[in-house]
Amino acid sequence: MQYQRVRKIINIEKLRKKTVTIVGLGSLGSFTALLLAKNGVNLNLIDFDKVSVENLSSQIYSKNDIGRFKADALEDYLRKLNPEIGIRSSKEKLDSSSIKILDSDLVIDCTDNLETRFLIDSYCYRKIPWIHTAAIRTFGLVYVVNNSLSDLYNSDVSEDLCDEHGILNSAAFMAASIAATQAIKVLLNEPHEKNLIRFNIWNNAFDRIKVRPRKKKSIGIIKLCRNNYSINLGRRLNLDKIEKNNKVIFKNKNLIIIKPGIIINRNGYIIFENSSRGKIEKWLRSL
Repeated sequence: MQYQRVRKIINIEKLRKKTVTIVGLGSLGSFTALLLAKNGVNLNLIDFDKVSVENLSSQIYSKNDIGRFKADALEDYLRKLNPEIGIRSSKEKLDSSSIKILDSDLVIDCTDNLETRFLIDSYCYRKIPWIHTAAIRTFGLVYVVNNSLSDLYNSDVSEDLCDEHGILNSAAFMAASIAATQAIKVLLNEPHEKNLIRFNIWNNAFDRIKVRPRKKKSIGIIKLCRNNYSINLGRRLNLDKIEKNNKVIFKNKNLIIIKPGIIINRNGYIIFENSSRGKIEKWLRSL
């Protein structure tokens, strides 16, 4: 009876034909994967990290998983939970050489660093719908990215945002619940939340914040964690012209990747991996 009631709200059969990529299988990612698997969504799981004893209080893993890759441990758990869904897992670190593994119906960012998030953003930009999530201590946020992540993070990123600082497990599960719900809405083409959802579960405080598009009057250069940069030129680029002058390691109609670690979206969105502001400015002058 309960299952029939759920069927009236969501189209289970349609969800079974969809695949969601989850990047980062810690607190947010493992809980989000659990909820989507229970709803029959096929999963593409990505994480290069291994389970440690510190993970047990806030993540889905058990003592038996310590030392195993999170991707392998979570895949085994979810296959037992719902053997009818398709699951693919990857233990690769997401970078310009492996970015094609994001291809799916929807991507959910459950990582804990900004360089990976902007990498996802550059690849998915106006091509694949994706959801940005974050949680730290008792706080969480979920945002279905409508345009670009640079609308949300539009200045140099604090190093405090680059590393995990611990999280209350109920805050992680709350963020995962919101993200999974928004994911289902997107997959079913139902109206989803356009605003950023932010909460502090300790104080029972919830906010919906309107994210305004970044003004495109000037080039936006954002320094991410370590030596990675996000660039928004605010104009479309001729990828064929760029290809003629550079060594291309990947190309589709929306994006090319050139060595060393430069990811270029035709809408003028560029990610530079392991570079410097001086080298970036010199390269931009060659466009």
